[in-house]
Amino acid sequence: MNKNKIWKIKGFEGTFSDEDLIALIREGQVEPSFLLKNKDMKKWIALKDSIYQYYMEDKKDEAL
Repeated sequence: MNKNKIWKIKGFEGTFSDEDLIALIREGQVEPSFLLKNKDMKKWIALKDSIYQYYMEDKKDEAL
């Protein structure tokens, strides 16, 4: 198993890297309510409550 593939998504087969997860979010294949977990976490958390929520938000009004 690739060490970079650390994320499990409830209902999906296999594990995913950060890059895989971001791609799934951008492609609309996962929704904010989907649950994530890695081996260091005791509980599943919703994607919308994770650091990855950043990739779900509309950024057209974002100021840099």
